[in-house]
Amino acid sequence: MDLNRQPGVALHHQISTLIEDMVASGRLRDGDQLPTEEELRAQYGVSRVTVRRALQSLEERGLLKRQRGRGTYVSAPLRSAPLPMPMESFLATMAERRSRSKPSVKEFGFVPAPADVATALRLEEGTPVLQVVRLRSTGRLPILHSIVHLSEDVGRRFVRADFSRLSLTELLQGQGIRYGRIEMLTRATLADAPLAALLGVPMASALVDVLRIGHDETDRPFEFQRLRGPSDRFHSHVTIRG
Repeated sequence: MDLNRQPGVALHHQISTLIEDMVASGRLRDGDQLPTEEELRAQYGVSRVTVRRALQSLEERGLLKRQRGRGTYVSAPLRSAPLPMPMESFLATMAERRSRSKPSVKEFGFVPAPADVATALRLEEGTPVLQVVRLRSTGRLPILHSIVHLSEDVGRRFVRADFSRLSLTELLQGQGIRYGRIEMLTRATLADAPLAALLGVPMASALVDVLRIGHDETDRPFEFQRLRGPSDRFHSHVTIRG
């Protein structure tokens, strides 16, 4: 857990965001014990007060639980919530908003499923999955960065060019795959240096961060997607509200 010090952002917030990201990605799981306050202080090169403020904010949000004399534990992983609008309305709204921008494919290929992807798709860690990284823009203005992972049986149906031509929903429909339900979790994160460069924003800028799990009509999860972008651009293209 390395701390990339970001000017203008409180150290305790940077630490709490880093720990939260580790929970969301599966690197820290429900019941895992965190290092001690002294170990975290030494690791990050910050004061004990800073560490305590970071842990306290996570505890207040229900992500950590402190047990006197035993230590601090992850109390629950971040879980996605059901989509708070009818499926057909959601897909129609997404299609209309996507029509305002164009995607460029940055990466395409099969990779071993990392912990968060494997958990979301109910796979063994390391199982091959298709990974597609895209940057969606309006003209020269980057709107959002997305990383989608598809189960191998679904991913094998597509080639790289498909993802610069059509939306994921359109590609799936062309293969006769329909969503049974979609779960989404929306939170905030900070832009690291590579992502900030892609989005054209200062490092450590606040971003909207959406995790999305798509299930087919048999309720099998086959899609895990992460979308990040500046809030003023993001909400004009992606929404989870009716």
